[in-house]
Amino acid sequence: MNQIKRIDTVFVPVLDVKKAEKWYMELFPFEVIFRSGGYVGFRFTTSDTPHTALTLYEAEEVPNASHAAFNFYVEEIDRLYDAFQKKNIEVSEIHAHGELRFFRFYDPSGNLLEAVTF
Repeated sequence: MNQIKRIDTVFVPVLDVKKAEKWYMELFPFEVIFRSGGYVGFRFTTSDTPHTALTLYEAEEVPNASHAAFNFYVEEIDRLYDAFQKKNIEVSEIHAHGELRFFRFYDPSGNLLEAVTF
């Protein structure tokens, strides 16, 4: 198993790929790495190191989750929180557990997402 180097892609179901792509591209420093048959894949543009890709795929429904499947790491969580509020994105309060701080938010399809810093 030493051949496995990283998690390459996280797949996220969305109700409308075009709408979701626009929303994600407006919020995150992503570049589109592919589009094909109801799928669109992104990677962050902020590093030369390949990061895990995020791939949206069209689905008829999005499972209702009580826990985020993944989170976005951010260095300045208060700044991101304020920016999301200015864009009228519904966010939870910022939660703190020791040095870890995070907040929750939803994409247009209802996927539970989190931003975290530590």
